Amino acid sequence: MSPRVTEAYKEEKRATILAGALHCFLDKGFQATKADDIARHLRISKGTLYSYFASKEEIYIQLAHARMDDMIESLNALHEETSSAEAMLRHMFDRFRRQPLDELRKWLTFHLEFTTYASRRPELIASNRAYLDKALKLLSRILASGKRSGEFRSDLDESSAAYLFWAVRDGLAMSFLLDGNETEYRRILDDMEAMVMKHLTA
Repeated sequence: MSPRVTEAYKEEKRATILAGALHCFLDKGFQATKADDIARHLRISKGTLYSYFASKEEIYIQLAHARMDDMIESLNALHEETSSAEAMLRHMFDRFRRQPLDELRKWLTFHLEFTTYASRRPELIASNRAYLDKALKLLSRILASGKRSGEFRSDLDESSAAYLFWAVRDGLAMSFLLDGNETEYRRILDDMEAMVMKHLTA
């Protein structure tokens, strides 16, 4: 087997483990899920699991970054078609709308659990911050591009606006974490998109 095939196999195996771990995390929560649970779900040995990931904390971090990288990749592809910063932000809102509320609740619950867990472990804070920074840099880059093109106001502080964007998304998700229906969630998300775009262009 050539080195290239071997590396491709490893990447495929890592992706399979990440998908299986996400299933377990969403089902039982981060802290309740053990390495044994993930291995059992995937029908692999715990030794095989640890040959790809050192810990379940590393698995979570890789999952979070994979989600963010997927969004970045989709935006880069969109950028090949249009240089419009507004179109890129609306594309992000479209991605939010396409995620079912039940799925969002499961992900957010498990994400909040990990964030609380990481807050008591200094060695995890930097990794969690790197994920947030990736999101903020992505937004800041898009917002700065919109300022240069004249799509957004010239006095816009792209750093503060990037925080605002994620605060809108996360705040709304938190409000619907325990109850509320899909129709109402999507209606408010539409209104929030309109408000954010108005703030950026006013």
